[in-house]
Parts: sequence; C-alpha cells; structure tokens
Amino acid sequence: MGTAFPVTNSEQRTRSTLKQLSHPYNPFEMSRRLDTAARWGLVLATVATTTFAVFILLMGLMLWPDRSLVAALTARHFAPRATIQFAHLFDFFLAILIWIVPSASAIAFAMRKSQRSAFDLAVSISVLLFGIGCFFLGRRDHSGWIESIAIIASTAVLSAVIFSFVRSNLSRCVTFVNVVCVLLLFGPSMVSLSRRVGAGPNPKELWSSRLQQIQWQEMNTGSEYAATRQVAFVGDRVVVVFNAGFAQSQPSKDKWPLSTYRLVSLDRKTGAKLKETTIAGSWGSMPYIYPTQEGFLDVQSNPPLTLNPDLVPVSDSSGTAQTDRRTTRERVECGAANCEPIRHSLGKNTLQLRQEHFQVVDSTGHVLSGGKLRDRGTFAGASADGRRFAIESSYTEGDPDFVVYEYFTIYDAENGNVASTIHMSDLPARQSWSALSPDGRYFVAGNPNKLTLYELP
Repeated sequence: MGTAFPVTNSEQRTRSTLKQLSHPYNPFEMSRRLDTAARWGLVLATVATTTFAVFILLMGLMLWPDRSLVAALTARHFAPRATIQFAHLFDFFLAILIWIVPSASAIAFAMRKSQRSAFDLAVSISVLLFGIGCFFLGRRDHSGWIESIAIIASTAVLSAVIFSFVRSNLSRCVTFVNVVCVLLLFGPSMVSLSRRVGAGPNPKELWSSRLQQIQWQEMNTGSEYAATRQVAFVGDRVVVVFNAGFAQSQPSKDKWPLSTYRLVSLDRKTGAKLKETTIAGSWGSMPYIYPTQEGFLDVQSNPPLTLNPDLVPVSDSSGTAQTDRRTTRERVECGAANCEPIRHSLGKNTLQLRQEHFQVVDSTGHVLSGGKLRDRGTFAGASADGRRFAIESSYTEGDPDFVVYEYFTIYDAENGNVASTIHMSDLPARQSWSALSPDGRYFVAGNPNKLTLYELP
C-alpha cells in the first residue's frame, strides 16, 4: 500500500475551483447571491424613500405652524416665537428619525444583525445629529446656554454608544441616555413655551380705513425704516404715502420706470379720507414723510416738498424748524452682547436696543429705565414728547417668505413698563406701518389694505 499524504489548503482550493467549473450552475449559491442582492436593494430603496419623504416633510413643515395656530396659542398667552421654535425643533428631530431609523433597520436586515441593536444605534445617531443641530442653532442665536446643553447631550450619547460596543449588555443604558438627552435638548424651548406672556392693557380701536386693495404690498411694507416713514400724525390728520402702481406715462425703453405715489390725508377722529394727491417718481424711490414741529409735512420727494395737513404746498417754509427725523438709518444686526446698541431718538433722551433688551438714557448717559423686551423686535416709532416708544415683533416663514404673526408693544420710556399690546389681524407682506401721536395717546398701524387707529390706555 502506498503512503497517504495530507492534502494541503492550496490543493483543497484548487479542487473546489475545479468542482465549481465542472458544475457551473449551483442553485444554492445563486439563491444566496440573489438574497444578498435583494437585501441590499432594499437598503437602497429604503434610503431613497426616506430621503424623499424627509425632503417633502421639511418642505411642508416650512409652512407650519400656520398663522391660525399661532394666533390661537397667542390668544392663550403662549409666546408666539417660543411656539414656533418648539415646533421647528420637533419637526427637525422627527425628520432625523424618519431618515435614520428605517435606513438603519434595513442595513441590519441586509447584514443579518439584530434589529434591537440596530434600533438603539439608529436612535443614538439621531439624537447625536439633533444635538449637533441644536449646537449650531444656539450659536446662530448667540445662546451659550443652548450650546452647552448640546455639547453635554452629544458627548453623553457618543460615550454611551462607544461603551455599548465594548459591553453588549448596555442596551437599557443607551435607551435611558437617549431619552435624557432628548429631554435636555428640548428643555430650553419647553421652558420658553411654559412662560406665559401676560397680555398688556388692550387699546381702544377707533377706526379702520382701506386705502387700496392688495397691490404693491411688498413695496409698501418693505423695512423698519419704511414702516416708520410712510405714516405720520400731522395736526388733526393722519397722513400716509404708498406706491399705487406704475405711472400712466412711462419713459422710453431702457430707462427707469415711473411709479405713482399717493398721499392720503385722513381725519384722525373718524378715519375719513379728506384730501388726496399723487406724486410721480422713480420706481422704488418712496417719498418718505416726516412731521415738522410746526405741523407741516416734510415730503422727501424729488424735489422735496413741504405740505400742510390738507396736502397743499406751503409757499413760505423759511421759518420751519429742523424736522425731527427719528430712525434715520437702517437697522443693523447686533451679533454679540458687547456690540454697539442701536440708538433711536426720544426727544432729549435716547433709546438703546441690544438684542432682547432696551435702555433709555439721558444726554449724560444716565440710565433712566430699561428691561427685557417681551420679544425680539425692531423700532416702530416714538412720541414726539419722548414719553412712549413702540417695538414691532414678527416672524416670517416660507420662500418667498410671509409674516406668520406680528404685534406691537408700546412701552413707557419713564419706567420701562408695557403700556399696551396690539396684535395685527391683517398681516402685511413684511412689516406694518406704525406711528405714535406726538403726545403718545394714539397709535396708528397697518398697511394699504387696512390702516387702524388705536387709543392707548
């Protein structure tokens, strides 16, 4: 008998290859490959479907919460900005879960791994991404508190995931850490939402007037500066100026188009239209109006005009004193807590706005009053005697954007208390016109579709 020699690994592989070549069709091997391909095909289909679903979801949620919901919650004294911030955080976290969890489950199915482990890992990744998103949101809003919470939550989740790979019996611990971190990340917005905003004294609505219907809204409510310069109290009148459309006669081709700017003088007691005139000017060059101390109207047209309350040109205005022009510059964003505040004239005193706080200082720099604004906002006018000033607060959504809510808060400059709060029902394209009467007793706000005069408490 011959001696049997052991078969080496190389010879075994050669024999296996020859066997496969002699039998090119292997039903079991083909079925296994098809099963693997089907599993990974499911992964691709799941990722594509969830990505498309998240895209549609985020596009739809850009319009949510809508105006009616925010208005209903505001009526129950929920802060509108806190409501929107909480809703957006919830939307963001929901979108991450929809994107990550099904995809992770499909990958675990393709790799023949435990679905429970895949779910825990997917939720941890979702919470980690949510924490990163909250960190950048906190940085955008200059909130160190939110940034710190996001760092702590993200570090805790990442540590729990790492330890779960080292020890396989930490599933409950990972779940507990995820729940705690989600509550931490939602904590600041939940605290803000729980702080009910007390309604200020309600003003008395005296009248409303429609000047024109749904034309040139964006041109007429374009900015903080325009909003405070397109309506003014002049004597016993309320005068407004707005873009009424293109002029009938237009210049030749390739020249700047002309617009018709309409000035309307309204009776302050009844809102009746008493006088009206038009000015032709370049498109986009609104002739802003300023009340003078002598009861005239300074119209910054080309050339400038001085009108009386009946919109009749004043022939001799040489004795007219310098116009008190408040809000003489566009609003500049204040990015840091130690940056220069935005200043507005309150007669002899000065209003300083910095993020969510305000101060009223005299000519020597002595602080007369101050405090925290009810909501972030922009300057919306002051009374000529400097006793009161208004702040406009609003929020826009969508592309192109639209105003979700808008309200005005009237403050007493002497003590910083809220004198009144006015919520706008007929929302503008961007920002409503606004002006305080010289004595601070009346406040007018609105847009060409609806202008309303209020008597303040």
